[in-house]
Amino acid sequence: MITSSATTGRDGGERAGAAVEVQGSPDSSARGMVSVSAQIAPLRKAAIVLVSLEQSLASQLLAQLDRSSVEAVTWEIARLDRIDPVEQAAVLEEFLGLGLRRLCFVFEDLLKLPDQDIRGAYHDEDIATWALALAGAAPPVRAKVLGALDAAAAAALRRFLEGLGPFRLSDAEVAQAEIAERFRRLHDRGSISLPDPSGREEVLV
Repeated sequence: MITSSATTGRDGGERAGAAVEVQGSPDSSARGMVSVSAQIAPLRKAAIVLVSLEQSLASQLLAQLDRSSVEAVTWEIARLDRIDPVEQAAVLEEFLGLGLRRLCFVFEDLLKLPDQDIRGAYHDEDIATWALALAGAAPPVRAKVLGALDAAAAAALRRFLEGLGPFRLSDAEVAQAEIAERFRRLHDRGSISLPDPSGREEVLV
């Protein structure tokens, strides 16, 4: 059954909208994702995507819709009862192909990328931007980036960070957005694959 409160997943992120009971069978899991997705109404697809994502990501998607569309999809979420896991997988796969990965990628998602992708995107001439972005980031993100770089680059970036001095959080956020956009462009060129948005890995029961 649907509950109106947000739900916290194992990764600590709040899920948007409702906890959805999932029901499926071996026979249903054998259906092709493409044919399954083609049979689902667009409004139901939107509702499934939104309840499958963390609240912050769902809010990003809703912010791009007009008021009437938000009302329609919110009503559809309230009507959701059960989602077959094959149905959910098909819908998410379709939306990921349409650019959901790109839309939802943020600087903190560097935690999910392989070290080699971070090394490939880092250039010494951009050290000031990286330092400012990391100065405003959570410690795990700083550790991930510094650990991904080769020893010389990591040492130089660490020295730059230590000498950065006071900074405005808004400037750090701008630097983070700039670096995130660089990774999106690498994804567009096929150089890297962006991670799935948070929340796709598990289904609420």
